[in-house]
Amino acid sequence: MKKRDILWCIVSLALSTAVAFVFSALGFSDANLIMIYILGVLMVALLTGGYVWGIISSILGVLTFNFFFAEPIFTFSVYNPDYLITFVVMFATSITCSVLTKRVKNYAAENARKSYRSELLLQASRSLQEASTSQEILQKTVKQLGKLLEKKIYCLMGKPENWKMPKELLKEDRATALWCYQHGEDAGFSTDVLRESPYMFLAVKGKQKTFAVIVVDTKKEAIGTFERGIVGTIIHECVFALEKEELLNKQREAEMRLEKEQLRANLLRSISHDLRSPLTSISGNAENLLANEEKLPAGRRREIYRDIYDDSKWLINLVENLLSITRIENGNMKLDMQGEIVEEVIEEALKHVNFRGKDQSVRIECDEILMAKMDLKLMLQVIINLVDNAVKYTPKNAEIMIKAEAEGEKVILSVRDNGTGLTPEQKEKVFDMYYTVNRGIGDARRGMGLGLPLCQAIVKAHGSRLEVCDNTPKGTVFKFALSKEEILL
Repeated sequence: MKKRDILWCIVSLALSTAVAFVFSALGFSDANLIMIYILGVLMVALLTGGYVWGIISSILGVLTFNFFFAEPIFTFSVYNPDYLITFVVMFATSITCSVLTKRVKNYAAENARKSYRSELLLQASRSLQEASTSQEILQKTVKQLGKLLEKKIYCLMGKPENWKMPKELLKEDRATALWCYQHGEDAGFSTDVLRESPYMFLAVKGKQKTFAVIVVDTKKEAIGTFERGIVGTIIHECVFALEKEELLNKQREAEMRLEKEQLRANLLRSISHDLRSPLTSISGNAENLLANEEKLPAGRRREIYRDIYDDSKWLINLVENLLSITRIENGNMKLDMQGEIVEEVIEEALKHVNFRGKDQSVRIECDEILMAKMDLKLMLQVIINLVDNAVKYTPKNAEIMIKAEAEGEKVILSVRDNGTGLTPEQKEKVFDMYYTVNRGIGDARRGMGLGLPLCQAIVKAHGSRLEVCDNTPKGTVFKFALSKEEILL
């Protein structure tokens, strides 16, 4: 930098002198020649660093003008006393212009630094706002610091026992990082702690804990005050984002706990109601048979037996749904995926559906022999629930159709009815836990609203999604897709 400043000073002085010779030959006055030297001083002030070179060029400019253009020329002697005043004014003007130019330059540089700082911090802030996890926040922070410092950056996330130490860091570096984590203070190069290390260890410390340690490979090159200030601000932004994310996670956990408590309360409430009704019916019918079996006609006895059977089947289905819901909520649902003949699965499911004496007609429509990959037990439960739902919410003598058709590499399975259908609002809520639709049909109010949410969860576990839409000309269609399997003969 010093050599370049000297070069600029010499070039400016030489150029000013050359131009002054041309102007002098053309008959211009000394005042014009002095302005050329002042312009040269301004160039030096703009192109060099610090005030010193501007002052030096001012002195050299006065001496050069005196040597080449003041009588007697080619000497530093001055015969005319007026030139002394000229030299003083020239020197003062040059110094003033040099100082003012340097101040403007410094002011512009400071504004540029502030603008750069603001831009970097804005980028960091936007980047951190886009992050959705603690790991992503720290990764984006490391990226911003690497961009600022142009150095290799490492991040030791979480607790020390979970750190993945880079190969470059030695045993003593790990000890320094551990000290930084435990004390929540910076360590390493250019700090007061273990300053002989080539690495700088920066603690990402919140109000209550240290989230991570950021390691900067400085290669023992000092980081400027300006850059260090930006580093501190970016880490502060990172801590703010991490604490915000932690708070949001705690809020989500609290909301989930509250939701689980509400679901549990709703479940207990629903169980107490929905179990009481069929159990009371079974108990009452059994008591009636015990007391009056011989007095009751055969037709009436058969009707009571049928009621007991229907209620017990409904209870079995309810218990199966409850067990499946519990497994799903606990994350214990495991699929045993096998290729199954779709039509055979549908026929098996219909054997377990309780039609409650409504006399609905059920039709199976399969274009061909189709095989799909599924967990047989869970898929039976889906079909039973969907058909049971159609039976529950359609009037007597309604038609229910179960259709299976091939569509590319998928088998589309649907359960259709020609009942009253669902409103747009009901379609949005129909897969919500404990939501039931009351359409005033038979025992449509019986049930806790577990069937469809359970079906959706099972279908999602199969890599698909249960959809609901309107049937033509009326009614409802529930459909989903399964992976098609080739039948090997």
